Amino acid sequence: WGWQEECMTRLLSPTLSSLLLGHLGPRNDWPISHFSEEILFLGRITAHHHAVSEERIIGGKPCPRNSQPWQAALFTGFRLNCGGTLINRSWVLSAAHCRKRTPFFVRLGEHSLSKIDWTEQIKLATKVIVHPGYNPRTKNNDIMLIKLLIPACLTKNVQPLSLPTRCPVPGTKCLVSGWGTTTSPQATFPDVLHCANVTIVSHNVCQAIYPTYVNENMVCAGRTEGGTDACQGDSGGPLVCNGELQGIVSWGPQICAQPYRPGVYVNVCRYVEWIRDTISRN
Repeated sequence: WGWQEECMTRLLSPTLSSLLLGHLGPRNDWPISHFSEEILFLGRITAHHHAVSEERIIGGKPCPRNSQPWQAALFTGFRLNCGGTLINRSWVLSAAHCRKRTPFFVRLGEHSLSKIDWTEQIKLATKVIVHPGYNPRTKNNDIMLIKLLIPACLTKNVQPLSLPTRCPVPGTKCLVSGWGTTTSPQATFPDVLHCANVTIVSHNVCQAIYPTYVNENMVCAGRTEGGTDACQGDSGGPLVCNGELQGIVSWGPQICAQPYRPGVYVNVCRYVEWIRDTISRN
């Protein structure tokens, strides 16, 4: 018995099928003993709106289905809280400002939030580790690790993303993804995962744009002409450059996708040692 057995396809009981189709009554009435923690999930999602200083995708388009198999969605109950990135079978990386006091679930293999894709896995978060240097006021060290109660089943739709082997170079083309608003300042939340192409901005330029706010633990990405950016609801999601996780959506201006106002991300290359040490100790 190994993880292969854990990941074998399960036949859905009538109770679980009813849950997936939204036919059960209030949550307190669910016969939880009839199904496990590791289930496929369907539900109409009400997105949680973050504070204005936190990051949110503008100017993108729907991602090809399951083209971002590392993309995670963090839920508190039925509410989408943040994005995240699967980095191995048991751990997800996200932004520290996404932490919630109440228990939450991590959804993997997700594309549409309102329709069942038959690729989803839902995992209970059993441990949340925020970087000890996180400052909620300045957003410095805005990074946290989430341990899954039951490891993910790796499929073509659920795969971990590699940590960076070096820091990103200005001018590098990257991709950011999430279920955040597609308009700003008015919020319009999409049903399916969206992707957008952005470019790494030099650290000196980013510091000049956001003096006193940006430090070496942050990296900026966007487009000079504006029109493309992460936005409300994308917080914690991945910035992928050359097949590596180079950034975590962190913060930006109140109005997204403005010219000369790039989004600000956690500079993941600065945290590789902390990530590996934390995982090995937990």
